[in-house]
Amino acid sequence: MQERAKQSVLNKSIIVLIGALLMGFLWRVRGTHGWGSSWGLLNAGIVFILFITVAIGERKKMNFAWTSLTALSFMITVPAWGTLLSQITGVLNLDEGFAYISPWSGVFMMLCLGFGVASVFGVLLGRGFSDKQWKFYHVLILVAVFFAAYYIAMATVSHWILDLVQPESAKVFVDDLRKVGIEGSAYEVFMEHFDNDSWAKKFTVDALGRTSSAGRNYFQEVMTISSAVSAIAVLLTTRFVIKDKRAATTGFVTCCAFAFSITFSDLFFYFGEGGYHMLKGNPFPDSFAPWSLWEYFTGFFAGGIITAYLVNIKPEKDVDEAILAKIPEKASNILTFLLGFIGMIGITVVRPVLERFDDSDNQILATIISVVATVLVVAILAKKYGIALEKISYEKFCTVALPCFVIYIFTAYMFIGCGEYQNFTSLNMLHNILVTVSLALISIWSAAKIIKLNK
Repeated sequence: MQERAKQSVLNKSIIVLIGALLMGFLWRVRGTHGWGSSWGLLNAGIVFILFITVAIGERKKMNFAWTSLTALSFMITVPAWGTLLSQITGVLNLDEGFAYISPWSGVFMMLCLGFGVASVFGVLLGRGFSDKQWKFYHVLILVAVFFAAYYIAMATVSHWILDLVQPESAKVFVDDLRKVGIEGSAYEVFMEHFDNDSWAKKFTVDALGRTSSAGRNYFQEVMTISSAVSAIAVLLTTRFVIKDKRAATTGFVTCCAFAFSITFSDLFFYFGEGGYHMLKGNPFPDSFAPWSLWEYFTGFFAGGIITAYLVNIKPEKDVDEAILAKIPEKASNILTFLLGFIGMIGITVVRPVLERFDDSDNQILATIISVVATVLVVAILAKKYGIALEKISYEKFCTVALPCFVIYIFTAYMFIGCGEYQNFTSLNMLHNILVTVSLALISIWSAAKIIKLNK
C-alpha cells in the first residue's frame, strides 16, 4: 500500500487505462453471444478484483475467499434491460407498436439501470479497502436490506415513480390487457404476478399468439427502479448502520460509475436507432454494432472510473479479516477451497462452455473436457500452493492468474462454441477489434508485472 502512494501520475494513468480496457473487455464478453447475464457478472467481478489486487496491492480483507464472495454479490443485483435501450430516442418501441415518450424518461430509466447494477458488489469491494472490522451479521444485514428494499419498492413506490416519469408505460400495458379481456390497472395486474417477469414475457395479446412486449417493458421498468431504490438503501445501511464510510463511498462511486457509463454509452443506440423519434437513418458503418459497442463502453467507462477512484484514495489501516478467522482452521480452509478453487476458477472456466455450446450436440463432450481440465488445474494448484493458497501470497497469485483468465476468456469468446458464438468470424466488427486490443494491452501490462515480481 505504501508503494501505491509513491506511484507517479503516469503509472496511475496507465493503471486507470488498463482498468477501463479490462472492464470493457469483460462487459463485452458477458454480453451478446457471451457468458450470459448474471454468470457474466460473476466472471467480470472475479477478474476485475484480481486486477485491482495486482494494481493496488494485497489487502488482508480481500483474500481468495472474499474475492469469490464479492464477485458472487455482483450476480444478485443484475436487472433486465431488453426494452430500455432505445427509449432515449423518445420512442417506446414495442413489438406490437410504439408510443412517443419523453427522451428524458429514457435517460432516467438508464440511470436507474446503471445505479442499481452493482451496489452490493461496490460496497463489498470497498470493504476490502477499509479499516472497519466487519462481522458476519453485517453481511447478513447488507443482503437483507438489499432484498427487502427491492421487494418493498416493487410493491409500492416504483410504480408511482414510473407513472410520474413515464406514464405511457402503464397505458400501453393496460391497452394490451384490455385486448384479451383482462381488467384491472397495471399495478393490480403486476401484483397478481408479483416478481414473475416470465409471465409478462409470455403474456399473449391476440389469436396469433403474439406476446406483449408492453407487459415485459412495464415489469422491467418497475424492477429497474426498484434496483436503484435498493441500491440507495444498501449505501445508507453501509454508511450509517454498519458505519463503514470507505465501503459506502466505494459503493456510491461504483453505482454512479455504472449509472454514467450505461447511460452515456446508450448514445450508440440513440444514433443507431435514428435519433430523436427514430426519424433519421443509422449513420454508423456496418462494422458498428450499437448493442455490442454499448456493452464494451459501459464496461470501459465504469472500469476506468472505479479504478481511478481506488488508485487515488488514501490508504486505511490494513486490518485482519475477522469473519473467516473465527472459523476453525480446517473448516476455513475447506470453505476457502470451495469459494476460491470451485467458485473462482471452476465456474469461471466451465460456465462459458455450457453457455456457448447450448443446444449443441457437442455440449456434453465440451463440458466434460472443460470439467476434466479444470479439475487437473485445481489439483495442481492446490497441491503446490495449498487448498487455501496458504503457501503463496495472494498478490503473487493474482499477478499470475490475471493474464491466464484474460487469455482463456478471449479464447473462449473468439473460438469456443458453435455458429454465432464463434466471434473470430467477425473480426472486422469494431467491438471485436476493441476486445482484441484490450487483450493485447492487458497482457503486456500483466507481463511487465510478472517480470517485476520475479526480479
